[in-house]
Amino acid sequence: MNKTFQITLVALYVSLTGFCFLLSLAISGVYISWQTFAAAMAGWLLFCFLSVYFLGPVHLYFHGRLRQPVMEEEARLRDCFAEVLQRAGCVKKFRLRMAEVEGEEAFACNNNVIAVSKALLDRLTDEELKGVLAHELGHLMSKDTMVSWAFVTASDLPALVRRVFAILRPIIRRLLALTLITLVILFLFKPMLLMPVIAMALFLLTFSLLDRLFRWLRLVLSRQCEYKQDVYAHRLGYGAGLRDALKKLAQYGREQVNAYFILMNGTHPVIYQRIRRLEKLEGMRG
Repeated sequence: MNKTFQITLVALYVSLTGFCFLLSLAISGVYISWQTFAAAMAGWLLFCFLSVYFLGPVHLYFHGRLRQPVMEEEARLRDCFAEVLQRAGCVKKFRLRMAEVEGEEAFACNNNVIAVSKALLDRLTDEELKGVLAHELGHLMSKDTMVSWAFVTASDLPALVRRVFAILRPIIRRLLALTLITLVILFLFKPMLLMPVIAMALFLLTFSLLDRLFRWLRLVLSRQCEYKQDVYAHRLGYGAGLRDALKKLAQYGREQVNAYFILMNGTHPVIYQRIRRLEKLEGMRG
């Protein structure tokens, strides 16, 4: 149910971005038939949900800080992950990478990449590493990264419009009086030329309100996904290892525990709450 709701929410978000943009074009005077509208909406949905396959690798190439593991790292990662895949009954090929980042970190990205930082690899035992790998495998098996990329890609459309307005804003401010006179002249004599400006402004205003709501709901679902993949690791038999790994992460990191901050900004739940849930799954709590 959680996955269905997550996909539905993101699909609605993607649809709204496309609808608002096409509506702004229609207000601007661009003729859009119902057939064109339906084709554009279907293409936009498909583009966003498949962006993990083509935009993900491009983003990783230009901005990622991942490298292939050296022999000792590769041997340990491969042996641990092979056992996790066997228990999961998965034959799909995945790529294991080292993340050149500070601190202890592990994450899944694109549709087939699991990355672990050097610091985390050094601190974890094999059982703890298997628990972390099982958790990240759950994200890829559940297509969490595909849904995340659909949301990010859809949000780039209004972001592009905002960037254009941000570039023009200093010019408009410096020429404010001239701009107001120009707008009045356009309104009086060339009202059709004013409509694109109004349409884009309405698009940004409408979407900014919707964007805040959807981003908050996505944070809520993201935290639920973390709990879900903890359960997945437990079902594979790595709940204890993951619990111990989270304890080490809590020990070495400075974890945010303020409930309001997590509610409004956190992509992950409070780490101690995840530990408590795993303790309950492992039968350590009533």
